Amino acid sequence: MNLAPKTKKIVAIGAAGLVVVGVAFVAVLALLIRDAPSHRPAITAFADGNTVVVEPYLYCPVETPLCDSDGSSARVPVREGHPLQLSLPNEVTSAPWILAAVYADNSGGAVESDTLFLPDERVSLTIPPVDDDGRDLLGVEIRLPSGVIDSDTQQEEIISHAIWSIATSPV
Repeated sequence: MNLAPKTKKIVAIGAAGLVVVGVAFVAVLALLIRDAPSHRPAITAFADGNTVVVEPYLYCPVETPLCDSDGSSARVPVREGHPLQLSLPNEVTSAPWILAAVYADNSGGAVESDTLFLPDERVSLTIPPVDDDGRDLLGVEIRLPSGVIDSDTQQEEIISHAIWSIATSPV
């Protein structure tokens, strides 16, 4: 195909313009991705016909696990015959994680039961509103543990760098 010189010039300018626009688009996209806020995974809780998306109570980067909490506990009331059901995202279940279930004892205090789950062992849980000893469920926490070294003692400590908190006081 034989094009006139003027047509060739217009096509070349158009092609150069498209290249400039493409490079600018990629540069802007790269800046947006780099400056995007980090994703904070959420847990889905269900009980007695109510579904709640539970944002983290505490969520620190693994590299800096000692940060301040900026979240709050979600409230998902439970009652006998209607257990708390949790659906956990891959960001939680792909690492070791802990379920802390807190039940009321007869003296007005609380009893905590911790269960460690290994990576990819579970993606959902059902927690009874009343345990085998007849105690009411007060709440649960899902925790992602992290090891830190105490600079004074040089001893390793296990802390939670991420926590999802759910208050489940019976209705």
